Amino acid sequence: MYGKCGCLEMAREVFEHMPRKSLVAWNSMIRGFVVRGDSKSCIEILSRMIIEGTRPSQTTLTSILMACSWSSNLQHGKFVHGYVIRSFVDADVFMNCSLVDLYFKCGEVKLAETIFAKTQKDVAESWNVMISGYVSVGNWFKAIEVYDQMVSVGVKPDAVTFISVLPACSQLAVLEKGKQIHLSIIESRLETDELLMGALLDMYSKCGDVKEASRIFKSMPEKDVVSWTVMISAYGSHGQPREAFDRFDEMQKLGVRPDGVTFLAVLSACGHAGFIDEGVKFFNEMRSKYGIKPSIEHYSCLVDILGRAGRLLEAYDILQQKTETRDNAELLRTLFSACCLHWDHSLLYASGESWDAAREVKLKMKEVGLKKKPGCSWIEINEQVCHFFAEDRSHPQAENVYECLSLLSGHIEASQ
Repeated sequence: MYGKCGCLEMAREVFEHMPRKSLVAWNSMIRGFVVRGDSKSCIEILSRMIIEGTRPSQTTLTSILMACSWSSNLQHGKFVHGYVIRSFVDADVFMNCSLVDLYFKCGEVKLAETIFAKTQKDVAESWNVMISGYVSVGNWFKAIEVYDQMVSVGVKPDAVTFISVLPACSQLAVLEKGKQIHLSIIESRLETDELLMGALLDMYSKCGDVKEASRIFKSMPEKDVVSWTVMISAYGSHGQPREAFDRFDEMQKLGVRPDGVTFLAVLSACGHAGFIDEGVKFFNEMRSKYGIKPSIEHYSCLVDILGRAGRLLEAYDILQQKTETRDNAELLRTLFSACCLHWDHSLLYASGESWDAAREVKLKMKEVGLKKKPGCSWIEINEQVCHFFAEDRSHPQAENVYECLSLLSGHIEASQ
């Protein structure tokens, strides 16, 4: 009872005075620390449990793995995994899913893939954790690939599957794939799921289908700040700034308070449309009316808006007001790009000292071995996403691709 109420100190006092501690008592104590994400305390209790002669159940170990995952503590997670292997614990689907989730959250993708290879694959949970894992590490292609494998082996996707894979479609802007998934959602009769509708709204917005995004938005019974922001961003990014501003006004009239991300979407809309004065007004309103402290991203939007309009001194003065903006490499790069655009080198020299900070960042990147990622492109063919890297011949149809490319190059040269 105390554990469920969050009174762990009192729960522990009762626990310590128990003459005999059953498995249920151990699990209850562990569960209290799991809710807090306190993997250290979970491991301590697990160690005591083993020493005092109580064998942990699958539920015990799965719960602790969840705490390790939430705290992204690889060391503690490996300790539990090691115990599972040494004690010949028969790991069920839920334990394996917890291990996969842990390793993804800790950046150990290969270990996650190894566990998945041994996991029962006739349930959606096994596939869902892999899809969401690949999305969490930014491997959008693999997320969609795993989804396709899941469907091909006959496992029925659920709401979690769709919510997990749609962000990959959003990031790659693969509209046809997104539409195919939307059709599966309709067939599964999941169109009333609010989280799922939010994911669909985001997908259509990022893929540029503003009309369908607007239809989904209007059909949503409850619209939170996230859904309003997504719709504002969709209009602003695709040449409809007035619609973006109208939605911004409407959300405020309905009592939905905009946050920092909302203002980023509004400022971005101003930048795309060249609405300079409106951009400055929204930036100031964000601070004065809503008390939102501008982030580097907000300053970057404002500098870009002013810079594109040639109001370079104004942008420069704004950056000089605070140390964190004066010496920020990203903001300086934005301002310098605008200076080059307008051939105003005076500001480049004036802020030469600040550019030292940007140069130091670049040198630091070289020092720690950060390299530019190879160029990547992709294409949708029959609702399948095919991707290619520069100078890469690892694609299974590489020979055919390069042969076709050679023929195209020949035709281009012949026509010149």
